[in-house]
Order: sequence, then structure tokens, then C-alpha cells
Amino acid sequence: MHATEMKELALAAIFLMTGCASSNARTSDTDAGIAQLEQKRRAVDESEKKCVDEALRRSHDQTANDARDKQVSQCHAWADQQDAQIANQERSEYESEARDERNRAAFMAVLTTSRLH
Repeated sequence: MHATEMKELALAAIFLMTGCASSNARTSDTDAGIAQLEQKRRAVDESEKKCVDEALRRSHDQTANDARDKQVSQCHAWADQQDAQIANQERSEYESEARDERNRAAFMAVLTTSRLH
């Protein structure tokens, strides 16, 4: 193997290692973001349950039952709205991850098919 070929091989290895390292860092960032959203979703579920439980603990007469039913519906509506927002954030995280992965794949394809000088 000539010195130039060794140099090209070393440069290619450096580029590949750099690409893999940045891929791992981005993936762990995305994983952390998704984990945070999952934690937020669990908090919303817990808040919804507390809201419903509190509404159900109220008075037992018919007038109170109607008010209680309305409050329970509001609890569920709030939780649904929060879940929709979290789902949008998750979708954005996954779309960003996919876009980054496509960019890395394109970059790696250019590196592996072009000759380094």
C-alpha cells in the first residue's frame, strides 16, 4: 500500500468515526427528549386521575352529580389536550431524528463513494 492510499484510508476512517460519534450523541439527545415527553405524559395521566377522583369525592345529590359529571368531562378534555400536545412534540422529535439520520446517511454515502485527496 502506498503512502497516499494509507493517508486516504486514515482520513476515511476518521470521517467514519466522526460520523458515528455524532450519530450516537444525537440519538441519545433524542432518546432523552422522548423520555422527557413520556414522563410528561405520565404526569398528565396522574393529574387527570387526581382531578377525576376529586370530582367523584364531591356531594352525592343530583345537582352535585351533574356538576361533578361536568367537572369529570373537563378533566378528561384537559388531559386529551395535553396528550395531543405531547404527541405533536414526540412527532417533531421523531421527524427531526429521521431528518438527521437521512443527512448522516447522505454524508456517509458521499464520503464512501468519493475519493479523498
